[in-house]
Amino acid sequence: MKKLLFTMFLIVRVWLFADTTCADLKNNSNSFFKTNPSTFSNFNDSLFECDGSIFNLKDIQNLLKVSKQIRGDNINCVGSNEYFEKLNKFKFTILKASFSPYMYAKTLPDIETADIVREKQRGYFRYWAHQAFYNFYKFKEFWNIFNQAQTPLVKFYEDKGFKTMEAAYFATAVLSEFLNYSVGSYANLSDVDIDISKEQKLLSERADISKIMSILYSKNWESFELNQILNTALLYNKEIEILNEIIKRGANLESGDESAIFFALNNLHNVEFLIKNGADVNHKNSFGKSPIFYAVELKNPSLVKLLIKNGADVNDTYIDQNTKTATLGLGSSLPFYINMCALEHTKRTLFMHASANSNPEILRILVDNGAIINDIDELGFNAMDYAKMTSNVENIEFLKSLGVMSEGY
Repeated sequence: MKKLLFTMFLIVRVWLFADTTCADLKNNSNSFFKTNPSTFSNFNDSLFECDGSIFNLKDIQNLLKVSKQIRGDNINCVGSNEYFEKLNKFKFTILKASFSPYMYAKTLPDIETADIVREKQRGYFRYWAHQAFYNFYKFKEFWNIFNQAQTPLVKFYEDKGFKTMEAAYFATAVLSEFLNYSVGSYANLSDVDIDISKEQKLLSERADISKIMSILYSKNWESFELNQILNTALLYNKEIEILNEIIKRGANLESGDESAIFFALNNLHNVEFLIKNGADVNHKNSFGKSPIFYAVELKNPSLVKLLIKNGADVNDTYIDQNTKTATLGLGSSLPFYINMCALEHTKRTLFMHASANSNPEILRILVDNGAIINDIDELGFNAMDYAKMTSNVENIEFLKSLGVMSEGY
């Protein structure tokens, strides 16, 4: 009997939240947020877009997008229930902060505890960011949007009648929720603080060449430490003089899931330098991506041409399904930041990838250098399908001019 009554109670709670309208949320926010839904996976999505919701701010929409990318959850890996349970629980917290800031504030830790947690998460985020080019790219994107969102978020609360100090407090707390959603579930798992090394921090700052040189010759480095220092120097576009000294000390240009050239992709001169020193332009990471996959995403024609000139394969592909299955079988042998399960479109070609993520200028360069335009991946998708998946209108029109037709997306 008790079990039946409890089940009925849960059903009523789910129904109450599902039946709530934006008007109810606006007029009875304290009553609405007095209890949490028993489950978030089927939460009424339309409430997140109600007038007066933080999610209507453009910067917050962008921040949510990049936060989801960094978190890396995938419906096909975790299942739709778990995926939406976690996502909507987070969004419900932001909704509470939108309509009932004081109730939201009561759920927050004290300032000292919050600062400790935030620093731990920031440290882990830095560490994660320095493991791969994509990670670092998303790390920078996250902080750019994070900082841009501060002012409109403060104004959001000021427009609700809060004084500037209070508005700033709520804005800071909300932005911290996005950091927590992005990396908190990983950072909080560890009892020890994870962060980049002091040498990497030095390289991330504006230290002069002499200071960096003195560090380089301060001890006998392990090879993995030198590789780490080299990759970090490349991420921060350090001078060739510094890169040359790190290599002289023994850094390996081909070490790691992503080799040194990946970390240099934001600096054409450093890419040229590495190629002259023997870097392999076709080095593949665990997904099968070589540097040119990232180059087309950066929409940098000079970089794409440089890589092709030095032997980059314009018909390169992601790994196939058999390789993916075998790699997943390795389990813990994969680097912690690689979510192989999330890879759905195996055997995706460079041209398909560019059709989704680049522009007609880059597609033309690939075509002029022998890219096959009508291949399909292992799910039967072609370049036009990829352009449509990302609503890349320019590329759709360009592909039409080449006679590429959709395979059914």
